[in-house]
Amino acid sequence: MHLMGAAVVSGVAATGLVMTGVVTHQAVVSYFILGVIGGLLPDIDSPNSIPIRVAFNVLAVITGFLLVFSFSQHYSLAELVILWIACFVGMRYGVFNLFTHFTVHRGLIHSIPAGICFGLATTLLAYRVFGATALHAWNCGIFVLAGFVVHLLLDEFYSVNLLGMDLKSSFGSALNLGSLANPLGTVALYVTLMVLFYLCPTPHDFINAMVNEDMYRTVRERALPKRGWFHGLFGTLTQLP
Repeated sequence: MHLMGAAVVSGVAATGLVMTGVVTHQAVVSYFILGVIGGLLPDIDSPNSIPIRVAFNVLAVITGFLLVFSFSQHYSLAELVILWIACFVGMRYGVFNLFTHFTVHRGLIHSIPAGICFGLATTLLAYRVFGATALHAWNCGIFVLAGFVVHLLLDEFYSVNLLGMDLKSSFGSALNLGSLANPLGTVALYVTLMVLFYLCPTPHDFINAMVNEDMYRTVRERALPKRGWFHGLFGTLTQLP
């Protein structure tokens, strides 16, 4: 449900960007993938969730190789292999167990400010590490945030029993602004949010793009076909090699 919801919303938004011609097709594909990833992030605080296991597996492999590359000129191949195995085991089982021990499902990670932090961290990573433009970096972060919020909304919708017209006990635990039961953690989360925003590039270009009337005019003009549905599609298909 979370995967499909994030994929649909990200796909529609990415398609709209393609139609406007504001971004390239390659960039739109990356936005779509980031939106889907964002839709899975709220469940990384669940020790049995697939996203966290996949994330820690990938992180353990990458960290191991980074360590090996750093010491490649100092040790033999056998020693480097042992270092990689030790790093992988330490990350996958040691750090993973610590993370799941100190996090609670539907805790602070499962909140709106956490989603904003993930979006800002993505923006910062795209801009500082991968050398993306400010506009492209902010688009990446917004898609992660959008997928994250879709996940939270779906959880809230699921907590409403439409047949019985009542609310489940989980209602309100997904779409929240923090945790009164964890005030220090909530304050730390908001401090992290502000620090990330300060480190991110200025959103000036992104804001200008979002308020550009020409972009929305293009979407409105192309929202419905003007020459009949799928005009010329059959002819195009017959000409394919």
